[in-house]
Amino acid sequence: MDHQLSCDVLVIGCGVVGCAIAYELAAAGLSVIGVDARDPASGATGASLGVLMGVCSRQPSGEGVQLRLKSLEQFDPLIARLEADLGRSLPVNRRGILRLLQEEEVAAWQETLAARQQAGYCLQWLSPAEVRSLQPGLRSDLAGAIYSPQDRQIQPKLLTQALLEAAQRRGARFFFHQPVHSFQRSPDPPFRLAAVRTPSLTFTAGHVVLAAGLGSSDLAKELGLQMPLQPVKGQALRIQAPGIPLGPVVTDGDLNLVPLGDGSLWVGATVEFQAPHPEPTLLALQELLTRAIQLCPALAEARLLEHWAGQRPRPLGQRAPILGPVHGYTNLLVATGHYRNGILLAPISAAILRDLVLEGKTDLGNLSAFAPREKVGGAEG
Repeated sequence: MDHQLSCDVLVIGCGVVGCAIAYELAAAGLSVIGVDARDPASGATGASLGVLMGVCSRQPSGEGVQLRLKSLEQFDPLIARLEADLGRSLPVNRRGILRLLQEEEVAAWQETLAARQQAGYCLQWLSPAEVRSLQPGLRSDLAGAIYSPQDRQIQPKLLTQALLEAAQRRGARFFFHQPVHSFQRSPDPPFRLAAVRTPSLTFTAGHVVLAAGLGSSDLAKELGLQMPLQPVKGQALRIQAPGIPLGPVVTDGDLNLVPLGDGSLWVGATVEFQAPHPEPTLLALQELLTRAIQLCPALAEARLLEHWAGQRPRPLGQRAPILGPVHGYTNLLVATGHYRNGILLAPISAAILRDLVLEGKTDLGNLSAFAPREKVGGAEG
């Protein structure tokens, strides 16, 4: 028998972004329901290393950079709120990010260094000797590094679970293994979503937030929208590396060594645009291990613990993420397509969606750069 539930806001998708939105809205006093086709953090969130590259992002300026920096500023306060709500601490690596550079990259970073320092952020150039002092054991042919002590790292699944639990304590309800299969909307544009249906539940809500990662594309089609998202595969592994004192996250190109605080570390992640399937592969495992050992030769003695893979949603035809109200609908908002920055952008995405629901506007970002474009997100009659 179909069971009907109503709320102020229905959030479709319970990865880190969806759970952050649910938490902020519940903390604002709204009744919130989150629904997901699978378990929490089982999509792109589970394929993330949780490295928050805000200050050490490559671009010197622009809307994307500002969104990253604003979200990073909200990260520590969000963690403090969650710890207060839950009565326990969350493991956050606050030793920053050490971004290694080759000789040909050094000059290209000077503008970014100047821009961050002028804006009051701590972004430092380190000589090879300073790199070896901060992080011994790395290969000897480095030209230097960028060190960003204000950037962070957190384990994505732990953060998502904390957001979900804290939202529940604020009254939010969550329903998992409930894939959305249909919508009911008003007959004439601008449309209003009147109901959202899963196999056993029907939801009615004042606002609906689409935050379903790669699943957002198919759901958008059900609403007469085009929101193309490209799955980009990422693979990583966890190794046990006793006797190797890694402090900050170490980044070399697109390879990350991520200390987890228990003597193990993540190595990853690949960026695969044409991967035929989402499962881990031996070739990627071999490449990751080879690159990690080249970067830190002592890792040759490390023990492999696990290997995993997942897919991240990359928007096609517009900038990541897709964030804001949907043209042609009165009560539909979207927060998806965060690609490789879902963990970093979860705080600002949640704050923006909270403002849009409560006030119909936000001062936290230039949404014209990230909102669904009319040619992508326009509704069909």
